[in-house]
Amino acid sequence: MALYRTAGMNTLRSACRYASSGIGGTRAVRLLATTSSGFETMGVVGLGLMGHGICQVAATSGIHKSVVAFEPEQTFLDRGKERIEGSINKLVSKGKMTQEDADKALGSINFTTDIQALKDTDFIVEAVIENLDLKEKLYSELGAICKPETIFASNTSSLSIGEMAQFSGRPEKFVGVHFFNPVQVSALC
Repeated sequence: MALYRTAGMNTLRSACRYASSGIGGTRAVRLLATTSSGFETMGVVGLGLMGHGICQVAATSGIHKSVVAFEPEQTFLDRGKERIEGSINKLVSKGKMTQEDADKALGSINFTTDIQALKDTDFIVEAVIENLDLKEKLYSELGAICKPETIFASNTSSLSIGEMAQFSGRPEKFVGVHFFNPVQVSALC
């Protein structure tokens, strides 16, 4: 019931279809993108264990014109970029992806330490550590800089979606999503 109060109806319908279908990984991003209108650009905040996989799936799905990959610290940004490049290169070496598709996917990602790069994205998935104070600061800042149409999604597994939605200043544009690890290989159906 809390989800109905915190998510816009189109986003809610997409999330419910996603949640009830048992779909994960690439199919989940594709479903969320195609059942909601106009997701041309996607942002991923946090390139750690889950975030780098979410970013990779967004870039390789072919749905988004661009993906903004944000980490506030260069060290973590570089580590996430290396993981994504390594995983995509492994797909190429196994013959599961062409070099052309790999280059296109990697070229669609804007790796940045500047949060302002997220301001024009249509859909942002947050995958930072489970720290409510950190998420409050992050969503307050994103709510202030992003266009009004931007939809926020949290990959949290333990914190209140309703509470985080309030931090953003736009609870009607907020949804919880959860990916399974490793995101880029978790096709659940």
